[in-house]
Formats: sequence, C-alpha cells, structure tokens
Amino acid sequence: MKTAGYDEVLKFWFGRVEETIVPTEHRARIWFGEDEETDQEIKQKFTGLLESAIQGECNDWRISPRGQLGLIILFDQFSRHVYRGSDKAFSQDEQALDICHQGMKAGADHGLSLIERVFYYFPLLHSEKISDQERSLQAYRTLIDLAFSETRVIFDSFLKFANHHYSIIQRFGRFPQRNKALNRTSTKAEEGFLKEFEDQN
Repeated sequence: MKTAGYDEVLKFWFGRVEETIVPTEHRARIWFGEDEETDQEIKQKFTGLLESAIQGECNDWRISPRGQLGLIILFDQFSRHVYRGSDKAFSQDEQALDICHQGMKAGADHGLSLIERVFYYFPLLHSEKISDQERSLQAYRTLIDLAFSETRVIFDSFLKFANHHYSIIQRFGRFPQRNKALNRTSTKAEEGFLKEFEDQN
C-alpha cells in the first residue's frame, strides 16, 4: 500500500531548490555516496513505497513529468540503496528506462528543472545498451547548453560522469561492477578493471 506520494520522494532527493543549484556536501552524499546511513534512511522511509511502485500501484504518477521523475528516482536510485549488493538493485532498471524513453518522446522532460532532468536521464546512463549511453551524452550536453554560465560547471561534471559510463559500455558491453550481484562471470579484462576500480575507491 502506498504510504507517500511523489512529492515526498522529490523533496527527499532534491532538498531545497537553492541547495541543488550548487549541491551541498550533504546532497552530494545522498546522490552519490554508498554509506550505510543513507541506505538505512532510504530503506526506512521508502521501502514500502518502492515495493508498491514495483507492483504497479503508483502507475498514476506517469501522467505528469514530476510523477514520472518520482518513479524514476524510486526505480533507478532508491532501488540501489534498498537492495544494495543484490540483483534486485537493478531489477527495476527496465521500468525506469521505459518511463525515461516514453517521457522524452513526449517532451515531458522539458517540463522539469535542469537539475531534475539530470536524474530523469539517469536510466540512460545506467543502461548497458550503447544506444542509450549515446543518448545520455546528448541529453547532458543539452543541459550544459541550457544552463546559466555560473552553473554550467555542475552540468559539465554530470557530462563527465556520463562519459565515464559510456566508456565502460563501449569497452565491455556491460558494467563489470554489477557482475557479482548479477552472478555474471567476469572476463580477465573485467577482472583487471575491477581491481583498478577497487583501488581507486
């Protein structure tokens, strides 16, 4: 049963508007950290809602751009926190990607702020299809073009992030970081990449 709406999801994820224009350390930790504290907070507040959405009980959110974004954050972001380390962390990626594809086709993303659009496009960035990766690069370049000069550096950092994901898919055709959770056997090249990745983190 739903216990919250998409407004609660967006409020948690984006905080205050002025905070997300230049993300604070706290906001960056929520967005990109892998700490137990953030995982537990999201589990406590949103596991029930995520499970309801997985069962299709939040499909009415799809009618608005912000509702679509709420679903994308549930499926593409919160899922990774709630189910971290298991294959279920990625089980909702196709649903998130479908919302993103359909929404972009209809121009729904244009009804969101630039920082909201960053996460609207994350299903493309998380996809293991090179066509989606190419589309993500195009989307993030567009955000840079639309951004004010004083905030362009922020969107440039997201494009660099997208380029990193693109390069991994271009090289391996998948994200080796997911192999363990998805019970996939790593190639020798992937094992070397994972060792290097581990040393850097």
